[in-house]
Formats: sequence, C-alpha cells, structure tokens
Amino acid sequence: MLAAGGPESTTSAGTPVPVAHYFADLCAVVAMIFRTWPEARPYAGTSFLAAALDTEHASRAAQAQPMLNTAGKRKASKPYTAPPTDSLAAGAVLHIATRLLRAADPYEARELMAPLVHRLRDADRALSVYLRRAAWMSTPMRTAAGDW
Repeated sequence: MLAAGGPESTTSAGTPVPVAHYFADLCAVVAMIFRTWPEARPYAGTSFLAAALDTEHASRAAQAQPMLNTAGKRKASKPYTAPPTDSLAAGAVLHIATRLLRAADPYEARELMAPLVHRLRDADRALSVYLRRAAWMSTPMRTAAGDW
C-alpha cells in the first residue's frame, strides 16, 4: 500500500477508505490494543506473540504509572500511543490490528472491536474520546468504535 503507484483505497472496518485513512486506523487500533491489553490477547496469532505483547504491555504500563498521579494535564496514555520499537512486539500488535481492520463488513468490525471499545472506555475515557477523533480514525472505524 505504501509503494509508488499503489492503491488509492483499501478496506477498513468493512468499508472502502483512502489508504491514508487505513494507516490512521492502524495507529489508533494499535493504541487501543496496548491500552486495553490483555483484552485483545485472544486475537494474537500464537501464544508466543501473545507473550511478547504481555511483556510490551508491562513495559508500557510501568512507563505510564508515574504519570497517573502528576498534577496538571495527565499524559498517562502517551506510552500506549507510541509505536513499538521492538520488532517482535510490532509484528505481533500489527497482526492483531490488521485482523481487526479486515472485518468483512461494518457489523463484524463493530463486533470485533466491542471488547476493546468497552475496556478502553472504562480504563481511559480521555484516550477513548481522543482516538475517535476524525484525525485518528476513519469514519467506518469511528462507527465501529463508537460508544454503545
């Protein structure tokens, strides 16, 4: 999709979107996966990949912990929205994210996303709202990740 002359559109959440919107969706879903882990654990390709994400999540949670009780605007969600630097964790989380984005139709997308959406809303309301902004998600993904 990133190659010169590549497609102008692809499918995200069961609906055609411009390729740029797909990559925005991918970033948002990766953040959702990290912030709600282990909610997406059943979607991991193997137990080895799930274990890699267990480790990655523990590292991100440790980074976020000191920010939880700071004065002023909290940045506790920042460790969850940063892209992974470890190649194994990156591959594992991208595998899950693309699986979620490949939903056959909007109904399936909403069903696949429901556990993450509910957990994110409960765990980090501010991040939940932030990720559903037009700058972070395509319209089909905002529909799939909308409040229930």
